Amino acid sequence: MEQSRSTWQLWHVRAEAQRQVRTIDLPVDQSNRLVDLLVFEVLQHRSVALKAPPDGIEEPDALRRADGSSVYAIAGADRYTSHRILDAEQRILTAAGRHDGAAVNPSAVELALLEMAANGTALDAGQAVLVRQMCTSGARLQLAIAPAGAGKTTAMRALTLAWTQDGGQVIGLAASAAAAAVLAEHTGIRTDTLAKLTWGIEHGELPDWAGQIDRRTLVIIDEAGMADTLSLDTAVQYAIGRGASVRLIGDDQQLAAIGAGGILRDIKHTHGALHLSELHRFTDPAEAAASLALRDGDPRALGFYLDHRRVHVGDLAQATDDVFTAWVADRAAGLDAIMLAPTRNLVADLNRRARDHRLGGTSPGQGVELSDGSRASVGDVIITRSNDRRLRLSATDWVKNGDRWTITHIGSYGDLNVRHNLSQLVVRLPADYVRASTGLGYATTIHAAQGVSADTMHGLLTGQEPRQQLYTMLRFPPDRRGISYKE
Repeated sequence: MEQSRSTWQLWHVRAEAQRQVRTIDLPVDQSNRLVDLLVFEVLQHRSVALKAPPDGIEEPDALRRADGSSVYAIAGADRYTSHRILDAEQRILTAAGRHDGAAVNPSAVELALLEMAANGTALDAGQAVLVRQMCTSGARLQLAIAPAGAGKTTAMRALTLAWTQDGGQVIGLAASAAAAAVLAEHTGIRTDTLAKLTWGIEHGELPDWAGQIDRRTLVIIDEAGMADTLSLDTAVQYAIGRGASVRLIGDDQQLAAIGAGGILRDIKHTHGALHLSELHRFTDPAEAAASLALRDGDPRALGFYLDHRRVHVGDLAQATDDVFTAWVADRAAGLDAIMLAPTRNLVADLNRRARDHRLGGTSPGQGVELSDGSRASVGDVIITRSNDRRLRLSATDWVKNGDRWTITHIGSYGDLNVRHNLSQLVVRLPADYVRASTGLGYATTIHAAQGVSADTMHGLLTGQEPRQQLYTMLRFPPDRRGISYKE
């Protein structure tokens, strides 16, 4: 449970226990009994209950269930965590309170800002303040909150320039390979994934760059809100243990990893955070303001999207049709369009419609089954769902989670030759990878879309989604989007 989420409920534990027990050849009655024993052990002896202390009021027996719980308590609603996760959160918070790290000479910071401006990239006031603070604070662990489109990569490039020109080195980490690649592209620093570092620490096989971390090293962890607590703690403790300083960049209002546990909000509440608030992604200032208001949960933000006919209201069937029709129009115009939906069932329906439309009633010829249960043939767009460094596109790039491809050839054993939709580079996906880590790529869930690139987006909402899902959906390129909303 600790490896996949920071908190859990009875249902999560029971489901995991059933998955574990299914690997053992036991009679059904013994399997059920073993699951019950595992659930009891995990919740009663291995977990920490996250609930308010008792108020001293005892319900009479008539108001208690057979298991002794109050009828006023929602069965299975209690949340739990573990001492290991709580300890990891405390270590991260403690690190954020330390100010004994390296600092850059202020004159080097100002020179870096001037150099950026001379090269045509002048930072706004908020970006400049962030760079100055991150360079000169001496904080061992510091957090910056950066909404989508706030120019964080520009600020990180200036931060890198100042730190390296003062004699230090900068290394970048990210929760996903896609985010690490973007950070490397915009800053020119060596980047990798958190998983690569934590795996190396646990197995004693550290990558070369990890062994070079010292007191003059700055480790930037991008999209920190997408990192699980244990991995983040492992990376932070390793870096600080070698004398380095760490800077977390993230957005506490975006969709977070299940295992994240809200650590960014904890750091912000306890030690404060730097903020970027001026958006650069949008050409329309009104849309920039609406995006920030939406991020903060202000319902008035919806007025912008309604006024600009970005939202189309109907029942679920009509809304689904609207999304698909808009996607078809964009594809006909030569755009790389993608559809987003909140559930896997809706995504599967949209992917099926898209493939049927592409085929136009013709026979697809040779096909292959993907890991999401769908079939694909030459010409279909697919999405890869796991990083594999062995599948190289170039000397510096490989197959990553969230990459979208077009199938160009199907091998006799189910392997695929595919072309990347953005870079146009080609690679061969082995059959076992295809079966385990691919799906149709015309539509995807909102959560899985983080890190996905496309020209246009058309999204479907049912009305049950939190604002973080809508905010994530609207982070796609402006002015070419539409949202269909089930009334």
